[in-house]
Amino acid sequence: MVRSLALLGLVVCLVSGCSEDPPEGGGPQSQADGGTSDGGTSECEAFGRFGAPGTTFTLPGPGPTGELYIPDVQARFPSVDWSTLDRLYIPAGRYTLINLGNLPDRSASRPLVITNAGGQVVIRPEPGSTQGYIWSVSGGSHWVLTGRYDPDSGTGDANFPGHRCGAYATSRGRYGILSDDIFLNGGHMGLGIGGARAFELEYLELTRAGFAGLRINRSAGSDGKVPPLDDILLHDLYIHDTASEAIYFGSTQGAPTPLGSNLKVYNNRLVRTGTESLQIQNLGDGTEVHHNVFAFGALDWRAAFQRYQDNNSQAQVRGGHIRFHHNVFVGGAGALLNFFAQAETGDLPLNVEFADNYFADTLSLGVYLGGTAGAGSTFLWERNAFRGLDFGYASVYPDTTDPGVVFGKAATLTSPLTFKDNQWEGGRKLIAGLTGGSGTVGPVTATGNVNGAVSVLNFVDTGLPAGTTSRQLEMWTDRATLAPNSPEVTYAAGALVMHDGQLYRARAQNTNKPPPQNASVWELLSLPVDDLRTTPGTAWAERGVGLLDVVR
Repeated sequence: MVRSLALLGLVVCLVSGCSEDPPEGGGPQSQADGGTSDGGTSECEAFGRFGAPGTTFTLPGPGPTGELYIPDVQARFPSVDWSTLDRLYIPAGRYTLINLGNLPDRSASRPLVITNAGGQVVIRPEPGSTQGYIWSVSGGSHWVLTGRYDPDSGTGDANFPGHRCGAYATSRGRYGILSDDIFLNGGHMGLGIGGARAFELEYLELTRAGFAGLRINRSAGSDGKVPPLDDILLHDLYIHDTASEAIYFGSTQGAPTPLGSNLKVYNNRLVRTGTESLQIQNLGDGTEVHHNVFAFGALDWRAAFQRYQDNNSQAQVRGGHIRFHHNVFVGGAGALLNFFAQAETGDLPLNVEFADNYFADTLSLGVYLGGTAGAGSTFLWERNAFRGLDFGYASVYPDTTDPGVVFGKAATLTSPLTFKDNQWEGGRKLIAGLTGGSGTVGPVTATGNVNGAVSVLNFVDTGLPAGTTSRQLEMWTDRATLAPNSPEVTYAAGALVMHDGQLYRARAQNTNKPPPQNASVWELLSLPVDDLRTTPGTAWAERGVGLLDVVR
């Protein structure tokens, strides 16, 4: 998705003006170990991930209007030694807005851990509010933002463990930190991060964002140079039911962009997004995206804000060795992956690998390979699987036809491109110019690829009605605004839709009947549980593909 965004650091408080600073809370203090271990249960990750904290500081709780507005935390609390503080606590409570800025630059050996204390932190605006954002974090490096329950590390709360010990099916609403924008504003992020590098996010739940669940970017300084977005870890996040992307990382506004070297994205559930599940760009050397589930993307493909915003995921790479492996990409409209190579001055040659990924259920193309790359760069697709390549795009775009291939490729991508031991089902060719699974055409070399049946990767429990396929679920809309003349959408009996984060099933065929106001034609169903682990004991689990039932 390409959009022009205001600088995250230049947020404006639009809610009746930012409230006066609430009373000072907490203070530097010593803290003991903070609890005991969980007895070594084999299914649970051991406590003590961050070590026992020494000094801690507790921020003030929500002010009279529910705000925690501290755009310069170091200036606000000068008595805190920000170079050695071990824990920064956000008190439990309901917040309408959090702005936490000018975080300190720390070292990798001693990061600052920011977490909830005394219960759950919920960021949720009031209906009808005109505020410009709900949660902004900025500045610094080598800090961790976590809702992880870990008494030995002094983080989180026992009543809000998230998916600890594999409890994915009961994790909704039970993370230590929850951001819920209630779809308040089309420009809102569940969490916006700017002006920072080398940080870690984990055990957070972000939902019902009016734009992206998580937005991370850096902007150019006065010298025209853009600082890097390097050494960032995004893992064990649950981001679901967003109007646009789940994760939007980097910039699509053209060079110069922030180089995202050594980005690690793993063990995440990005589920039911209006546009792309994952959109990451400006990727550099050391980037690794693995063991994630990107499911039910592009649900709003009939009425997204513009055309071509309806892929399951999108990635753009700049330079270096970059790997995508053991991920699950399920559900897309235009494509399952929109991929671009676009180097900038001084970037390393590209060495990009896609291995052991599962792609399923598109309405048009499998993967589009675009951008520009030539001599010195290489691209490898190995042991990936593709199924559900069933064309259905013409119902909104009548000018389109079945692409007839799994991969589309731009002529400007002239680097060596290798397809090895991939498998796809259906009558399409692997790529234009090749018949079968082996051969050479232009810069493309294919060996050992098989056109044959691909088994379905099943999840432990989606919580959807039995037998539901990913493309059966859409976001409710009254009109297909991207189709010629914006016709009304008629839903057949049994159709499944999401509306305001709720799941509905059509009792009867209907047109222009918003589900909440029409119980006679729409049945409200239980919320999806999203236990999206690969079913244990299956071939896909044995291959290590997807979110696995492992010690965490």
